[in-house]
Amino acid sequence: MRRIDRSRVVFEYSSTSPPCAHVQPGEIVVVETQWAYGDHPVQEGDRLSDLDTSRCDPLTGPLFVEGATPGDTLAVHILAIDLVGQGGQGIIPGLGVLPWDDLPVAMFTPRDGAIEWLRGIRIPIRPNLGCIGVAPAGDAIPSIWPGDHGGNTDNRYCCPGSIVYFPVFHEGALLVMGDCHQMQGDGELCGVAPETASDVTLRCEVIKGEAIQRPRILAESRFMTVASAQTLEEAVRLATADFIDVLVTEKGFTPDEAYLMTAVEAHAEICQVVDPLMTARVAMDRAFFEAL
Repeated sequence: MRRIDRSRVVFEYSSTSPPCAHVQPGEIVVVETQWAYGDHPVQEGDRLSDLDTSRCDPLTGPLFVEGATPGDTLAVHILAIDLVGQGGQGIIPGLGVLPWDDLPVAMFTPRDGAIEWLRGIRIPIRPNLGCIGVAPAGDAIPSIWPGDHGGNTDNRYCCPGSIVYFPVFHEGALLVMGDCHQMQGDGELCGVAPETASDVTLRCEVIKGEAIQRPRILAESRFMTVASAQTLEEAVRLATADFIDVLVTEKGFTPDEAYLMTAVEAHAEICQVVDPLMTARVAMDRAFFEAL
């Protein structure tokens, strides 16, 4: 099985970044990611106020997926995420939803499927990729930004067992990923979940001639549309419009029926509120969705 070394990093989603590897649809690869602190030598007790944020959230890639062309959809099957080393959590002043002084970093080591968090609280690991995306349609976008390309959505459903769908804007899609968390709650409210390096096992599929505007996720238990915007309200509007489009094009609903259904079985949820754009999802129980 081919491995993509974590030293092959970029700090933006861009059509001009040279690919570090060409992968075939269906090929299983392991993508090694660095933790969100990049090459900053963060240790227990350190403070995060002096981080160079332009060197944070390093992204491994890009992967050039053979056969992906503009107007296609890229489906990324996340088969496994193995945590590597310790995870570190602290506070970066100005990043979270509340004003807060920086706090010293606490380090957590996974053991037997869990970490011992502060106060001895045992929390099961739930790895997710905070960042995963493709080259955007326009200019390069810094790694800390989410958008229609995916990116830094901090969606906890970018996890093992999920298929993450992206629009393809450029030849090869140019897939990148990073910012893995040992676990993360919706919103990532303080701005920093336990950040860790990881090994991500995945395979890509190209869905020819089926264009989408923004990411979608088919998780083990749920289906969702995902959108990022200046405000949560606008992100929810975009994700709702995308969900209506799915119900119309894939399930045969009329637009009126689809809009009504969003208030019956769909749920507007927050992915994150700490990045330059806000990210929301509209989600539905997978079994119900697939039975429609």
